[in-house]
Amino acid sequence: MIAQKTRYALRSLLFLAEEQGGAPVQLSRIAETQRVPPKYLELIMLDLKKSGLVKSARGPKGGYQLTRPAADISFGEIVRTMEGPIALVSCASVNFYAPCGDCQDEATCAIRRAFAVLRDQSTKVLDSISLAEGAQWEERLGSN
Repeated sequence: MIAQKTRYALRSLLFLAEEQGGAPVQLSRIAETQRVPPKYLELIMLDLKKSGLVKSARGPKGGYQLTRPAADISFGEIVRTMEGPIALVSCASVNFYAPCGDCQDEATCAIRRAFAVLRDQSTKVLDSISLAEGAQWEERLGSN
């Protein structure tokens, strides 16, 4: 399961995707509409800013905006930014590999192979869903 912090990040970025093209969105508005504790959202937005997913502007008309079009930001990128590796076991991770230490032969380990397949499929799906697509899903659901 993904952490609540990641869910808040996804919800906040989806909201920014829906608002894309407009002025920066104030943190208080994001927090209120997405029901995220403001202090916690500040920390999340700092992580997203450090990773280059959002930028901020200061002042009375300041706030947060996506750094790229929503169509160019995938759910996979966001999950990796907030969670780290998508692999559920360290020996199946591409970028954060570490031996698990409890198999006899990693090359023939069925557990490692199964979780590598799961990692590949999960990554493929998450990378294929953009913020723009997710925002469209939310808009369709909200208009019914």
